[in-house]
Amino acid sequence: MGKMMGMDVAKEWIDIGIAGDGRVKRIANNERAIDAWLAKIGPDTIGLVAFEPTGGYERHLRRCLSRAKVAFKQVHPNEVVAYRRRRGIKAKTDPIDARLLAGFAAEELTRRELEPVPEADEVLRELTARRRQLQALLHAETCRCDVVDSAIVRKSLQAVIAILERSLAAVDKAIAEYIASSAHAQTSQRLQTFCGAGPAIADTLIAELPELGHLSGKKIVALCGLAPHARDSGKRRGHASTGHGRPGVRKVLFNGARSAIQHNPVMKAFYQRLVDDNHRPGKVALSAVMRKMLVTLNAMIRDGSDWRRAAKPAA
Repeated sequence: MGKMMGMDVAKEWIDIGIAGDGRVKRIANNERAIDAWLAKIGPDTIGLVAFEPTGGYERHLRRCLSRAKVAFKQVHPNEVVAYRRRRGIKAKTDPIDARLLAGFAAEELTRRELEPVPEADEVLRELTARRRQLQALLHAETCRCDVVDSAIVRKSLQAVIAILERSLAAVDKAIAEYIASSAHAQTSQRLQTFCGAGPAIADTLIAELPELGHLSGKKIVALCGLAPHARDSGKRRGHASTGHGRPGVRKVLFNGARSAIQHNPVMKAFYQRLVDDNHRPGKVALSAVMRKMLVTLNAMIRDGSDWRRAAKPAA
């Protein structure tokens, strides 16, 4: 088995720790430096690399590891925090974090059944992220414009709104053209055969959930933070809750589920059964529709089938 490594990624550099070795090496965070380091150490000597998401600064590392066919796992920060507490480590520096991630890879990740990580489309990921940013900005400015009294402020807000609308339209067009000319075109069309899944859902799933169709229904739901977690202790029975995972995916699925319970007869009947027969609150039932949608879409991509001919989703 190869070396278990942890990498703490910063904007300008990466600190590399190896499980069982207290030394930490620092390299520049660019593809040339990472490729050179991989060539020197030998990709075959690496068993697994663990790193945390850093808002996009890890993109160079992901690309280099994928090209070198090195197994890696992007771990949730909460898992690392819990591991830090169990080990009683209070100090926090980049080298300490690199050693901590290496230990986490050796002690925790090696016990898990790690699925191969399909390579994400970074161009499409950036485009969909930008669309989400523009939508948030547009919503905020529109809300401000609705309540403002000053004519000067309203004029300023309207000018910004017009710019944001043009920018959003340009990004939407760029995404559509990119999808149409890429290998994702068939996948996008297939996803949109599901009544309730429009271009925004298809684009986001392709960009931010490359594991779609490669995992079981249960695993894909858990990956996106849609699997409810029990909160029971002794005689107390807490409400199961969802969270973490892929917030961008959950957001588009929320909007898609709201559309599906109106226009998709299967999802509408499922929602009504939960609300009317099982007496589930509306938000709980809507979360269940989101899970069912994701499992169904996952099965469609797995089986290469459109919605109307898709096999019954496997759990």
